[in-house]
Amino acid sequence: MSRTLAYRIRIGGQTASSQATENERLLLSLSVRLDMGGVGGACELLLGDPENTPPQTGDPLSVELDDGDGAQKVFTGVVDTVRIDTSGQYVVAYDGLRKLACLETEASYENVDVDFVVKDLLEQAGITAGRLAKGFKLASYALTHRPGALRQIQELGEWCGADLYTDGAGKAHFVTPSEQGAEHTFQFASNVLRLELRATPPIYDSVEVVGEGAAASQGADKFYWLAKDLAGVSGKAAIDAQGKVTAGRLGQRPRRLILGAVRSGETAQQVAEAIIQALAARWLRGHLEVFGAPKVQPGDRVKINGIPARHGAASLLQGSHTLRVRQVGHFLSRNRGFVTHLSF
Repeated sequence: MSRTLAYRIRIGGQTASSQATENERLLLSLSVRLDMGGVGGACELLLGDPENTPPQTGDPLSVELDDGDGAQKVFTGVVDTVRIDTSGQYVVAYDGLRKLACLETEASYENVDVDFVVKDLLEQAGITAGRLAKGFKLASYALTHRPGALRQIQELGEWCGADLYTDGAGKAHFVTPSEQGAEHTFQFASNVLRLELRATPPIYDSVEVVGEGAAASQGADKFYWLAKDLAGVSGKAAIDAQGKVTAGRLGQRPRRLILGAVRSGETAQQVAEAIIQALAARWLRGHLEVFGAPKVQPGDRVKINGIPARHGAASLLQGSHTLRVRQVGHFLSRNRGFVTHLSF
């Protein structure tokens, strides 16, 4: 069974809390989601006191959960919508990535790393930056109003093998699988409620990245030359049937990318390897539901102990592949108590 739960939800000037001395609202259910897919986090509340003053759009909202091992902030955002019905108030809030999705801007950059562009866009959207992967050198890069700042960061993330997400405190992170988060261990027989795992080899087994310019053959200051032979401004990386990455090789089902932002062979190779490494990190996919675990964040690693040797999941977890959390969902209700749903 889950441990004793304590919660504190601040909505504007109101507080819903498990502590009677500070509780001002009747909480019926809570749902929080933090997503590494770049769509941002969301929080849904059902408050059971319809006669109370409802929250207002734009009110700050934060959620802290404590499973007995210390309070952990699991969401920070602002109220987006409030729906009032006969039995209560339904509140939906989103985190800072919603502001990034609404940001349309124009800018040009020269001789900067990818993290410089990402940090600049986060600052324009008013989002606090957390860990930012450096990425590769951009000889020149232009931002346009369309498709918007969020989509352009996601595109840069694809080239760098990096994911964008916000943590419970509202900080935005842009990290690769090599930047490992904390590791959490769950016991199969005591706190695992549901488990679903599968091995998912990618539909392509290699990547070839082709850039523009002749910096590789004419010198770093000649990136604007048109190259006669693209071999000097290309990079390759492959992944085998066991998920092992090999640099400088193509497989039987390659994916070819032509990127104008890549101006040298060194950068092309860096991008190819980053894309394949990101695929390797998602070799194992699936879902895990456990009794409430508020400390788990996107990017963290999960280990499951005590799986019977003959269980089908045991063989999947015996190899070198790890379970990297991509989405965290916390659910609190009077019917089910506190559970956490993790997606890989």
